[in-house]
Amino acid sequence: MWRVAVDVGGTFTDLFAVSSEGSYAKVKVLSTPREPEVGALNAIREFMKRYSIAPEEIATVIHATTIATNALLGQEGLEIGEVSLVTTKGFEDIIEIQRQNRPKLYDFTGSKPKPLVPRELRFGVEERVNYKGEIVKPLNEEELLGIVPKLRGTVAVCFLHSYANPENEIKAEKLLREAGFEVVTSHSSVAERREYERFSTTIINAALRPIVSSYLKRFELGLKKLGIRAPLFVVNSAGGIIDVEEAARRPAQLVESGPAGGAVGAAYYSRRLGLREVIAFDMGGTTAKAALIINGEPSLTYEYEVGGEVHSGRIVKGSGYPVRYPFVDLAEVSAGGGTIARTEGGLLKVGPLSAGADPGPACYGKGGEEPTVTDADLILGRLPEEFPTGLKLRKDLALKAYERLAKELSSDPLEVAKTVIEAITEEMARAVRIVTEERGYDPSMATLVVYGGMGPLHGPELADYLGIREVIVPPGAGVFTAFGMLSSDAVYSVSKSLVKRAEEDLEPFFVELEAEAKVRMERGGLEVTKFERRAEVRYEGQGWTIEVKVPKPYDPKAVVKAFEEEHERRYGFKLDQDVIVETIRVMAIHENPEIRLRASEKGPEEISAKDAWFLGHGWKEAKVYGRFGKGEVEGPAIIIDYDSVTLVPPGWRVRAMEDGTLFMKKVT
Repeated sequence: MWRVAVDVGGTFTDLFAVSSEGSYAKVKVLSTPREPEVGALNAIREFMKRYSIAPEEIATVIHATTIATNALLGQEGLEIGEVSLVTTKGFEDIIEIQRQNRPKLYDFTGSKPKPLVPRELRFGVEERVNYKGEIVKPLNEEELLGIVPKLRGTVAVCFLHSYANPENEIKAEKLLREAGFEVVTSHSSVAERREYERFSTTIINAALRPIVSSYLKRFELGLKKLGIRAPLFVVNSAGGIIDVEEAARRPAQLVESGPAGGAVGAAYYSRRLGLREVIAFDMGGTTAKAALIINGEPSLTYEYEVGGEVHSGRIVKGSGYPVRYPFVDLAEVSAGGGTIARTEGGLLKVGPLSAGADPGPACYGKGGEEPTVTDADLILGRLPEEFPTGLKLRKDLALKAYERLAKELSSDPLEVAKTVIEAITEEMARAVRIVTEERGYDPSMATLVVYGGMGPLHGPELADYLGIREVIVPPGAGVFTAFGMLSSDAVYSVSKSLVKRAEEDLEPFFVELEAEAKVRMERGGLEVTKFERRAEVRYEGQGWTIEVKVPKPYDPKAVVKAFEEEHERRYGFKLDQDVIVETIRVMAIHENPEIRLRASEKGPEEISAKDAWFLGHGWKEAKVYGRFGKGEVEGPAIIIDYDSVTLVPPGWRVRAMEDGTLFMKKVT
C-alpha cells in the first residue's frame, strides 16, 4: 500500500510516495496555474502509470495547495467569495481602521489594504459582551432579522469579546442559517482577543470558503475518476495535516500550505540525526524559502499577514490581512530557477519577476526569451543538457538570452551569468539571515537541509558563503516538500484568550480545549495520540507575548521559568513583574508512522567530466555522477538525479547514508 503526497508549486507539481515496504517513488510535472487540481491529478496519473500502481493500492493522499494564497493575491480565474459582516453596533469599521501599522511609514500617499468587505455590506446590531464574558446586552434578534434582506454571500459574524462568551454569536448564527445563509463566526474561527485580528481571520475564512470547498470537491472527484477511494488530507500552514472538512471550514489555515511541508521534512532529519539547529532551505522555480528548526521542531509564528508585501524576505506589517493561526516562520525571497535577470537604469537586476512554468526559462524551448538563473547555470556548465526524465535543456537558447543581456551591459555573456549567480546567492543568504541572525542564532552553527528543484544546486554554495559546514541533500530532494508532507502528523490547533496571572490554576481551561480539539480530530476520522500545550505569555503591562510550552498538568512555576528564560535570551533581561498568560493553545496530534526509506545499493559511477564554474572557486573540472546510495565522492563534482542536480564545491566531501541521503561536509 502507498501513501501519496502531492505539492502544487508555482512552476512544478511534485509527488512523493512511500510504500509500506519502504520503497519510494517520485514524479515531477509542470503545474497548471489556472486549474491547479489538473496538475495534481496529472502527477498522480503519471505515478500510477510509471510505477504500475493500481488505484486500490493507494491508501492515503495528502495534498498541499497554494489556491488560498493565490485567490487573495488576485490571481486571474480565482475569485474570492462575497462576504457580509455582522458585528456589534458601532464597530462596523474596525476592518477599515485596522492597526496603526503602515506598510510604508514615511509615504503619505500610501494606503492600507482595501477591506475584504465593502462598507455597504457591513452591518451593526445591538448586543454587547464585556471582556469578562458577561452579557451586558442580549442580541437584538428583531434588528438582526431586519438586515437579512441586505445581506449577500457568506456572512461573517464578529461580535466584541465573543472569545470570552460566544452566546450572542451562536444565537445570530442560528437565525442567519435559518434564513438560508452560510455563516462563519469569529469564536469558531479563532477564540482570541484583539478584535481586528479576530475579525480579519473570520472574514478570510468566509471569503475563501466557497473557492477552497469547490477546489477540494473537484480534486476529490478527480481522484474518484482515477478509481482512488483513499481518504484525502490537506497540509495546513503549521505543517500538520487536516481532513478536507476542517480545511473547507477554516480555509485560512491553508495560506502557506505547501512551504510548511518542506520545513516538517527538515525537522524529520533534525530529530533523526540528533541535530539541535537545522536550516530548511527550499529553492524552486519561483522563490527560495528558509525556516529554522530547533530541537526537531520548526519555529512557528502567529502573526502572519496574507496577501501582503514581502520586502527582503520579510512580510511587511500593515500591508496584508492578519490571520491568527499557527504558521511555520518562513522567510521568502524572489530567488528561483525562473528568476529573470534584466537591466534597470543601466545596471544588472536579478528578480523579482519569474518566468514561471509557462513560458519558463529560455533553455526550456517553450518560447521564453528572458535570461534566468537556470539559463545561467546551464551556460556555466552547472546543469546537464539532458535529464533522466527526458527533459532537454537548450544551451543555445540560454546563451542567446544572455548575449542580449550582455550587450545591454557592454559585457561578456559568461561574466554576466557569473554575476547573476553571485547576486542570487546573496539574495538567498538574506532569507537565511532573517530566520537565524535576526532571531539570535548563528547560521554557521547549523546544518543546512537543501531541497526543491534548485536547492541542491545552489544550497551547497550558499552554505559555503554563510560559513555553514554541513549540508544534507535528502532522497527526492526535488520533490522533498511532498516527502515532508508524508512525515507530517495530523495536527488540530485550538486556542482561547484568558488574560490571567500565571500563578492561577489554568488546568481546567486546557482540559476544555483538549476536549474541543479531540472532537474536531475525531470528526475527521482520526484518533488523538497525544496533546501539546502552549501559552502566549507576557509581563504585566507589555503589549505582545512570547510563546512557551506548557506541561501537563499545568505547572505555574515551569511556565514562568520558561517565559523568563526565553525573554532573557531574546532581549537580554528579565523583570521583577507579574507574568500574565494571555492566550492558551492546545494541539491535538495524530502521529503518523515514521518513514523508512530503502536506499539503492548503487555506488558512485562516474558518467563524465566537464568544466563548470563554482562560486568563489572559478572554473574547475568537475566529475559527473548519477545519484548513488552508498559510498562517497570529493568535490568538485556534479551529481545528477531524476528531480534535481547536486553541486559539490571544491573542498567538500559527500557521503551517502543508509537511506540514500547525501551528507555533505566541508573538509578544507
